[in-house]
Amino acid sequence: MTNEIITEQEINKLLSYLDFFQDSSSVFFTEVNGYYQESDEVHRFREVLNETGFLLVFDWTTWLHDNEVYKDINHNIQDQIRNADLETLRKLMTSYIRGDRFNEGLFISTIVNGHITNILLRLKELV
Repeated sequence: MTNEIITEQEINKLLSYLDFFQDSSSVFFTEVNGYYQESDEVHRFREVLNETGFLLVFDWTTWLHDNEVYKDINHNIQDQIRNADLETLRKLMTSYIRGDRFNEGLFISTIVNGHITNILLRLKELV
């Protein structure tokens, strides 16, 4: 993870996954032994997040504490995402990825709740 400026080309790599996340008939996950596993497409998306430098190095737990609206992934935050700047989107995505390490399944939940789709839609507007 870096704190470098992300280019339009790198954002477009992320946006190439928008159709996948918007397609509600897509199978995002498979269930194995009672646990959900990410699909290959979701795994590749995670890799692109790292490769593009979209994720930031920062104190994400403090940021979530200071931005309480994003803390509960079950809340509807579509309006907040719709008005977010690029830095906020990067911090939110980083928080989801980092949080998943401590709370397995968190990232899956953000996909199911539509948060990842909304972040990508906002990125598309910003480009």
